[in-house]
Formats: sequence, structure tokens, C-alpha cells
Amino acid sequence: MAARGEVKGPEGLGRMLQQGRLVRGLTQRDLADRLETDQKYIWGLESGKNTIVLERIFAIMRETGIRMYMEVDPGTDGPQDDVVDEPRG
Repeated sequence: MAARGEVKGPEGLGRMLQQGRLVRGLTQRDLADRLETDQKYIWGLESGKNTIVLERIFAIMRETGIRMYMEVDPGTDGPQDDVVDEPRG
């Protein structure tokens, strides 16, 4: 099942990250091990913990009219590009 939606803040980002992890059948600890971090970090992101970096990113997005949309693709495996549609010059 694909999940998709507009991400307006850390809470929405956390929900989408959690959905992606769950679709892949990973626990927070599994994901943390793969990313060489700890489970507490994954928990913080998924729970929408507002860090200064995220606060600034979402503030910039609000001020500049940028919208972020995310989709969990259950059929994809492995790393993906950071930007899907790049502007062409």
C-alpha cells in the first residue's frame, strides 16, 4: 500500500518516514543499524521531534512557498536519487 501526502512540518515528515520503514518491514532498531545510528534518533524523527535544522527548513519552505510531497513506494528497494524532477535549463 502506497502512502502519500504533503509534508508541512516535522510531524508529517515523521509519519511518512515511519510509514516507509513499516512498509519495508523494518523495526526502528533495524533501520538505525542500517544507517549506523541509534534507535533513539529514528524514534525522534518519527515522533516529529522539532530540531533546529528541521525548524529552519520548514520555515524557509513556508516563507518561499515551497511545498514538499512524499510518497512511500512499496515496490522500490535500495537507495534512490535525492531529487526526482530537476528543473531543466
